[in-house]
Amino acid sequence: MSEKQKLKQYGKVIELLDSMETDNTLAKEHIFKRLVHKIETGTIQSTKSNKDGISMMKSKWKTAAAAAVALVAIGGVFSTTSYAQEIIQSVLARFQVGNMEIVQVDKERPVLGNPNGSTDQAGEAETGRVELPAQPKLTLEEARAATGINFPAPSWMADYEYVNTVVQGKTMVEVQYKQGERTVNFLISHGGNNGIETTEQVKTEVFEGTKVYFANGIVIWEKEGFTVEMYAREDFDTDTLKKIIKSFAAGTPLTQDQIDDAKSKLDSLIHTERAAPAPAAASLDSK
Repeated sequence: MSEKQKLKQYGKVIELLDSMETDNTLAKEHIFKRLVHKIETGTIQSTKSNKDGISMMKSKWKTAAAAAVALVAIGGVFSTTSYAQEIIQSVLARFQVGNMEIVQVDKERPVLGNPNGSTDQAGEAETGRVELPAQPKLTLEEARAATGINFPAPSWMADYEYVNTVVQGKTMVEVQYKQGERTVNFLISHGGNNGIETTEQVKTEVFEGTKVYFANGIVIWEKEGFTVEMYAREDFDTDTLKKIIKSFAAGTPLTQDQIDDAKSKLDSLIHTERAAPAPAAASLDSK
């Protein structure tokens, strides 16, 4: 293989070396040649394979993590580029559920902060002063019409009561239920790209033809092109969970008049609930 071909094929290795905080270009060249040799001889290799729609990364890939540690020891510390992170934080598996990608890794991604290790207290203080907008109370039918999206929702929730549907942008809604202090929230989305990362084992089960994923305490599945994420304070037993998933269904088809009326109502509710009375002016007569 010519040097020109190597430069093209191993561009990611070059990117990693370029990010190293060292002026020793000779050391970088030696490291590059050593890594290329290890890759070409099979000492370092990606053993990525697909099984049941899951992208798996086998244990041999962890050799690359050892190589990355060697880079740090030989050439100095490199900045946390996306490529460097992917080597040090080995990706064990990827799962695609509708518009949601679940990435299983061997350890948590390092937290990046300021160079001195402190957090941005001013930013936190500013965030703390932000008040969340009021959430209009909408029925499922009103939320479907207001968004123009006939999203599926559960028609059976055991002893949980419906609370509200919150519109989260143009492609997602949050459907809320509660029973006493216990709550169950569903994020239902269509389109866009979402993702979560976990160091825990991702479990899967098939309930009457629906493949269900369990990751980070979230239950995720796909229904009629929509991705459903279920967040519950307490776990449901298998039979109850099956009934909830099976009960998911879309509403009746929406008419344009229903959509227009619902959007008008939503705008009015948002305006009314966000409006705060102006503070009363001090009367000169009272002084």
